Amino acid sequence: MSRSIKSEGIVLKKKGLLNKDYLVTIFTKEQGKIKIFAKGAKKITSRRLAHLQTGNLVQAIINKKDDRLYLQETKLISGFSKIKNDKKKVENLYLFLFIVDRLLAEGQKDYSVYQLLLKFLIDLSESAQFSINLFIEKLLVDLGYLNKMDKDNNLYSFIEEIISEKLPSFII
Repeated sequence: MSRSIKSEGIVLKKKGLLNKDYLVTIFTKEQGKIKIFAKGAKKITSRRLAHLQTGNLVQAIINKKDDRLYLQETKLISGFSKIKNDKKKVENLYLFLFIVDRLLAEGQKDYSVYQLLLKFLIDLSESAQFSINLFIEKLLVDLGYLNKMDKDNNLYSFIEEIISEKLPSFII
């Protein structure tokens, strides 16, 4: 039995699959972090292709069938183009989305983290002087990894320890 879900979300990453498909990870307001199959999204004629860029805010209609999620339609709410025109902002975007993706459990709703991610994208887009560390610390506090009083000297080493993985080298 299939059912449709309409949800607003931020594209965390996409992975190309065989044929013309993608596996897209989206952090939604209503369902949390979810992975969706976007069948045929690689086709040059697909309207969804441009909407599925990392860091985009989209409204999606998702079809759930047999415990799998399939992307039916998307509507671009914001592409945050000011971010994507600046190399340093793009690096900050990818670092923060990488950390969010690794720290969040799939299917777990977290409205405060969703709001933080949205604020991050808006501030990164609008600000000339931007500190990603404040957002990373707030994320760690919201997820319970860091008490507000605990300020670890090396934030990136602390994150690598939590996720048991090195952060992308082009960023640090």
